Amino acid sequence: MKKGAIKKTAWGLLIAVIFSVLVSFMLILGLFRGSELKSLDFRFRWRGPQDVSHSDLIIVAIDQQTFTACRDRYHYPREYYATLIDNLNEVGIRRIMFDIQFTEPDMKNPLGDSILADAVRRNENIILAGKIDRVQTPAGIYAYPNEPIPVLLETGREWGVVGELQDPDGFLRRYSIFESYQNNKFIYTIGSKVLFAEKGVPGNAQYSFNNGYFTFKDSTGEEVIRLLGHRSSLGFEQTFLINYYGPAGTIPTYSMSSVLDDADFDLRDEEDTDYMELFKKNSVYPYELRLALLSDSTLQMDAFTALALGDTASVDAILDQLNPFKDKIALIGVSIEELHDNKLTPFYNYGGVRKQTPGVETHAHAIQTMLDGNFIKTLPFYQNIIIIFVIGILTSLIVSIVRPALGGLFSAVLAGAYVAGLIWIFIEKNTWIYMIPVVVIILVSYVSNVVYQFISEQKEKKKIRGMFQTYMSPKVLKYLEDHPDAFSLSGEKREATMFFSDVADFTTISESLSAEELSVVLNKYLSPMTDILMSYDGYVDKYEGDAIMCDFGVPMEDPDHAWKACFATLDQQAALVDIRKEIKKAHGVDIYVRMGVNSGIVSAGNMGSAQRFQYTVMGDAVNQASRFEGANKQYGSYMMIGEETYKRAKDKIEVRILDRLVVKGKLIPITVYELMAKKGELTNDQSLIQAYFTKGIELYWDTQWDEAIEQFQQSINVTGDDPPSKVFIRRCKIFKENPPGDDWQGEFIMTTK
Repeated sequence: MKKGAIKKTAWGLLIAVIFSVLVSFMLILGLFRGSELKSLDFRFRWRGPQDVSHSDLIIVAIDQQTFTACRDRYHYPREYYATLIDNLNEVGIRRIMFDIQFTEPDMKNPLGDSILADAVRRNENIILAGKIDRVQTPAGIYAYPNEPIPVLLETGREWGVVGELQDPDGFLRRYSIFESYQNNKFIYTIGSKVLFAEKGVPGNAQYSFNNGYFTFKDSTGEEVIRLLGHRSSLGFEQTFLINYYGPAGTIPTYSMSSVLDDADFDLRDEEDTDYMELFKKNSVYPYELRLALLSDSTLQMDAFTALALGDTASVDAILDQLNPFKDKIALIGVSIEELHDNKLTPFYNYGGVRKQTPGVETHAHAIQTMLDGNFIKTLPFYQNIIIIFVIGILTSLIVSIVRPALGGLFSAVLAGAYVAGLIWIFIEKNTWIYMIPVVVIILVSYVSNVVYQFISEQKEKKKIRGMFQTYMSPKVLKYLEDHPDAFSLSGEKREATMFFSDVADFTTISESLSAEELSVVLNKYLSPMTDILMSYDGYVDKYEGDAIMCDFGVPMEDPDHAWKACFATLDQQAALVDIRKEIKKAHGVDIYVRMGVNSGIVSAGNMGSAQRFQYTVMGDAVNQASRFEGANKQYGSYMMIGEETYKRAKDKIEVRILDRLVVKGKLIPITVYELMAKKGELTNDQSLIQAYFTKGIELYWDTQWDEAIEQFQQSINVTGDDPPSKVFIRRCKIFKENPPGDDWQGEFIMTTK
């Protein structure tokens, strides 16, 4: 790739990162919330209504027919609801949930509350409704439960709150598992209470929360309910997204007037059909009349045949088969628009029909979501941000290397494919992934890259600030700007710490890769290593292929140069764990790096001529640091530091004595150490290895070969491998056969660099 193309691509990627950060920040601020919620609605409508034939839920609604048929005006007397409860139970209803609050006494009939309470007391399958009221006080908002009236509470029946959670656009998409009030108290919603009753969970059950799930146990202690909480940008809520099964009317609905309509309850003349007598076990009407009213002619004929044979059990079975209330869960609420309990849902404008969903039906969709465990999952917030960055960078990368027209086509196809993929994921996996921010980043990445390409063709880019900017941290660079005398050609004596690193078996690696691929591998390795060195105020003196030389304490004086060099070494080895995996996966080679660190007095300054020079360091301490890097080969280690570095940094690092080493070209042994960790960060295994090895090397220096071998073997046994211990075991065995001279003091003489 030509230099100009590389530059254009690099700028394109930078633009992508900048705008990805901006879009992510907008997402964090909630600027996409409204449009993203609309995209969720769009996914519901695209998916369309879902099959609810398996559902046991029905709705008994105060609807227009109820208003027309009933003799009393709304609000209805409490006797109506007592009759409703009794009639439903007589026809085999399994459970009744009220989305109607009886929190105030009946003003029409003083005896009405007692009549309703008696019906509730007679039937144990009732769930009543209340709410959490909130009032503004000087101390803030005060929340308290508004319970059903005392006479109903005394029946001992469960009750839950009916509060709703509307999004800023007025749509109802979430459902509360419970609502909180004073001092972390809470009350479960009526939907949760229905779920508890169905699963055998006590109404006052405590929940546990783990990995996004609210879990509940039944009376035996077995976990029987797991509710996936909704994960918003602020974390998990005590809510979940309602997985709506369709628009208004999806859940089978019956008029309350029809359920009231029996032989004892009189509707207006033209409405009074005694409908419920058809299904009552103790109906006042004979079988013949009830069978004559059946709409299914086949079952009607079967029933008459059974009746003729005197088989009333078969007749009852046929009537039960046609009974819409048998073993169902009835949700009682209002649906007529005049009562203002209809809600906006994702299916509000489905098929071009604008129709709100009765509030009681939204409870039904929420309850069915819980019963089916059919929860809508969301990604962790950071994963949505990662998607923004990946798509933004991909778009910029393509747009920056192709013509604008082709880039526009690619961006359009990418956006379309992304939207289609999210719809598929929502339909097939019940997962909501953000759509709008990613479409925005595709558009912005395309437009910004096209604009950049135009601008870059009209003018040249400015030259880089200076060559030193790539070799040292901003802090050091600022120092050099403020102290130009640091570049004296004559140089000066300084105390510094030098760092050398080299990739192990680099020749073998380079032979297995093409020149272009080798360059890519080196960049993947050198860039993060350089960043780490510079983050500790190191000056990258030079690169020699895969080797790095870095100086600490020059050109800016730094009393912490020794431990900073050690920390940089440890951080590089830690970073190499992930870098090694990435390079192995992409290029098939393993990158292991040996590092040497040494401190001492050096000559620092600009070395060269007046026309061409480079700031560097020279001296014996520099040479020893280089030797330490190479000496790692002898021990199977990767981080070796000298005695002077250890003395200056020992309060901040963990090491083990490695040897008394005489490097090539020297006569006096130097104690060298293996750098293991930052102070206090040794693992248990490292601590054991350190202890066993230290004891072993003391015995080795004392020529107690067998005892030393035992300690080194203990060091190996900690993790199954310890290369330095293996080296010393071999030495001990050699010395057992060929003991060193009387003047031997434990030194090891290196014959190679």
